[in-house]
Amino acid sequence: MTNLGRTNYQEEIKHLKSLLDSCSEEDRAIISSMARSTEAAKSLDPDEIKKKLKLKKQQFPKKKTQIKISSINYTSHNVSKRKKKIRASVRMGLTEDEFIRLDKVYIRTFEGKYGKAEYLVDRNAEKCTKHQSGYAVEVDGTRRLLLREIYPYVRNVRTPSNDVIAKRTHIHKTLCITAPFKKSYKGFLFK
Repeated sequence: MTNLGRTNYQEEIKHLKSLLDSCSEEDRAIISSMARSTEAAKSLDPDEIKKKLKLKKQQFPKKKTQIKISSINYTSHNVSKRKKKIRASVRMGLTEDEFIRLDKVYIRTFEGKYGKAEYLVDRNAEKCTKHQSGYAVEVDGTRRLLLREIYPYVRNVRTPSNDVIAKRTHIHKTLCITAPFKKSYKGFLFK
């Protein structure tokens, strides 16, 4: 193999530009296209790219910055593992899917779309299998509502012995399970 040597793009471009001034109109288009193709070849040549990068690095050398950290007392917000577990368990809420599966419970609602009322969910007492799918019957009245419709307005869920399983402090907050029922609330879900 023969070594053709490196192309000196600078000299070639200068030569083509000098030819542009001393040529006819017909040759001018050809020479200008040759100059453009030479510039394109120069921009793609790996040796020329390396030269460009070296020039940039020489023009703008990296400045080493030192950050001085002052010794100011600060409050640590680290929480121990035990406290994290307690916080996580406090936030445990009754999801809508679990709420729809509730059975043998009383439900109280906030003042809202259906008004302040108390409902009873007892799937075994329902004679019709159609209504066993999750209806709440109003204790004093005759309204029958789907549990899915009533879920956003629930204030608390209680057992027949009046123990609170889950409660909500505000209508826009989650329905949180109370401490005594954290593990045993699934016993109130319909199988």
